[in-house]
Amino acid sequence: MAPRPTAYPHLFEPGAIAGLRLRNRIVQSAMGTGMAEDGRVSARDLAIQEERAAGGVGLIVFGGTAVHPTSRFPARILIESWDEAIVESLRVRAEAVHRHGAAMIGQLIHLGREAPGGLTEAVPLAPSAIPSPRNPIVPREMTDADIREIVESFGRSAANYAAAGIDGAEIHAAHGYLVAQFLSAESNHRLDAYRGDTPEGRTRFLVEIVEEIRARCGPDYPVGVRLSADEHTPGGLMLDDTLEIIDALQEAAPVDYLSITTGQRGGYVKDSSWDEGFALGLSEAVKEIVDVPVIVAGRIRLPGLAERALEAGQADFVAVGRGMLADSEWVAKARDGQVGRIRPCIGIVQDCRRYAGGVTCTINPRLGREAEWPELEAGDREPRRVVVAGGGPAGLEAARVAAEAGHSVVLFERENVVGGQLRQAAAGPTREELLDFVFYLERELDRLGVDVRLGAVATAADVVAEKPDLFVCATGAVPVPPAFAVAGDARVVTVWDLLGGRCAEIPKRALVLDDGGGFWQGISAAEYLAERGADVELVSPARAVGLGIPEESVANVHRRLRSNGARFRALSQVSGVDGTTVHLADVISGEPSETAADLVVVVSSLRVEDGLAAELAGSVPAIVAIGDCAAPRRLNHAVLEANLALRRFHEGRLGSRSLVLF
Repeated sequence: MAPRPTAYPHLFEPGAIAGLRLRNRIVQSAMGTGMAEDGRVSARDLAIQEERAAGGVGLIVFGGTAVHPTSRFPARILIESWDEAIVESLRVRAEAVHRHGAAMIGQLIHLGREAPGGLTEAVPLAPSAIPSPRNPIVPREMTDADIREIVESFGRSAANYAAAGIDGAEIHAAHGYLVAQFLSAESNHRLDAYRGDTPEGRTRFLVEIVEEIRARCGPDYPVGVRLSADEHTPGGLMLDDTLEIIDALQEAAPVDYLSITTGQRGGYVKDSSWDEGFALGLSEAVKEIVDVPVIVAGRIRLPGLAERALEAGQADFVAVGRGMLADSEWVAKARDGQVGRIRPCIGIVQDCRRYAGGVTCTINPRLGREAEWPELEAGDREPRRVVVAGGGPAGLEAARVAAEAGHSVVLFERENVVGGQLRQAAAGPTREELLDFVFYLERELDRLGVDVRLGAVATAADVVAEKPDLFVCATGAVPVPPAFAVAGDARVVTVWDLLGGRCAEIPKRALVLDDGGGFWQGISAAEYLAERGADVELVSPARAVGLGIPEESVANVHRRLRSNGARFRALSQVSGVDGTTVHLADVISGEPSETAADLVVVVSSLRVEDGLAAELAGSVPAIVAIGDCAAPRRLNHAVLEANLALRRFHEGRLGSRSLVLF
């Protein structure tokens, strides 16, 4: 056996679950990709899992597969594990993962009353006729026959796993889905053998599922259960309840491992407002009462925390979810002593929680494109010269991709630091992890030898003098003045002024005007001011505030704002500011009103800064405009366009057009 790496000896120690040997203690936690096609494993989904297996992970638990037609989406983006026709596509997936030395366990799920947005076509089922807090539809209380049918479907699905060569089955009893609904007294008001007021009654459904799987797959087939140790929901399961449930389960039908998570649907993927490793205390408490391995998940972003958790005995395995989405080589880089090269998850739950077209990652546009986007490597093309103007995320990523592909790169940045608008965005409360992406890109540009020129405004003459084969215009955009009238001694600034530190005096009363998109700019400005003691009113022309905030973040955003006394006014627009008087108008009726503020902060429109690209037209072989320089949008667009542009350039697909927009 090779010696253990010195940096993370516990993380890279081999482990076992039942008879399943694992090469290290790193688990890729179950995450639905939304990429199944007609209920089957797709080529895109297969490529995601295979690349992460090749990256060195010990165990992959693939995202919840529907065990019964009553839990199927019409779009069929979940794997339909109850159907024997699924076996062949699962076998291909298992073989791809095993080929690279990783093990694979499949997760079994029934959504119960938690069908998102009523997306299932079947009658919703639940232990009791109690609607979910997230869905007002009253589900049907399951009969004994319903229960037996669903139990059998769990067993049938696990048998299909075993037939396909999948190494084990994980019962999804967390996040408020059907099994968890039986476990919780809040959702289980039954008075029969599955009654919700005793541990034995609450766990009976789960016990019967375990017994059914054992009967169909044999006693040696690894079976685990995922539990929300704390549902973070009023009336929901808490740690003491979970420990009681585990005792009852392990007494009646012991499982081979326990996977500890938290939350319910819409709140189990935690954003950067949560501490890293927030669930470690919960897994430690579970570990104290069981003699089977415990897996823990919950914002374990980097190997150092994972190593400390194992060393402290807080878990036997650590699960890394979104970190694996952000960087498929997370494990390999940790193993090889290159932690600084890990592209870190920045915890914004923005694109990884959007399933239209499949899961994506804001800072890793290769996610879901692994098969069509091979890694660019130096040496497979003739090196050429690339000049980048702008050190925001678009320019930094473009420079990184170009240099990774072996090209000679120079980057001009007018400020003395790189990062662009991400630096302002990171000034918002709970948003500081955005800078981790900037720091990662800085380290990569240094490693790759990119010539970064800070405090240097690129001119057309500067660019031409570098004799580039490609000029990348990533000069961003600038705020424009608000459209309404400003009179007297009114103080009106933009969000970028406020978060950029150009508004030192915190007012007693502040009004923040959103642009109607409901994204982070206005929310961050309101939080920034409220945390510093201002009386804040957040105004939006939209029907509500925060409509652009990811579902997993919005509840905590409102909780933080309300705890700081912020007030909300929807369907309103500012028509003018005169001194401390703010004139408002209802966007539907036009009815006027007034409020008072010592400072008005505006999420204003942005104007592209593309003059340099226009000036250079015809002077260099090829020009691309990316990110806000092309059109002001979000971080994911900037990163994606940087990759699209440089891949096409590297592959000779840009041609000789003077300007290309992505």
